[in-house]
Amino acid sequence: MNEKLEEFERYLVNRKVAIIGLGVSNLPLLRYMYERKAIVTVFDNREIDDIPKENFEEIMRYNMRYVFGKNALSELKGFDIIFRAPSCMPTKPELIKAAEDGAIVTSEIEMLIEMCPRNSYWSNR
Repeated sequence: MNEKLEEFERYLVNRKVAIIGLGVSNLPLLRYMYERKAIVTVFDNREIDDIPKENFEEIMRYNMRYVFGKNALSELKGFDIIFRAPSCMPTKPELIKAAEDGAIVTSEIEMLIEMCPRNSYWSNR
């Protein structure tokens, strides 16, 4: 395992993590955060009845807190790190405020790129 990833995984233990969007892209992130002992809250702008049952069951399996509905992001306060779905634009006022308050605002893809060791082909160019 690379050093950046090991450091990141140590950082996650007991950190308050927000996951915005309960779609396909963030489902594996739920388990990853659970296994690293992060304290997770899931946000989605859909109402609970509009969330696919199997997606909601993932939240229940890991005993995570959740906030659903069109005003869900009004509860986005006090998090250490926030993972936003691709459909959640980083220009949302709630995300800007969270970043100003010290949260790391990122996405799965951004974090993956950050954690990957440099590819030797590209680093030699």
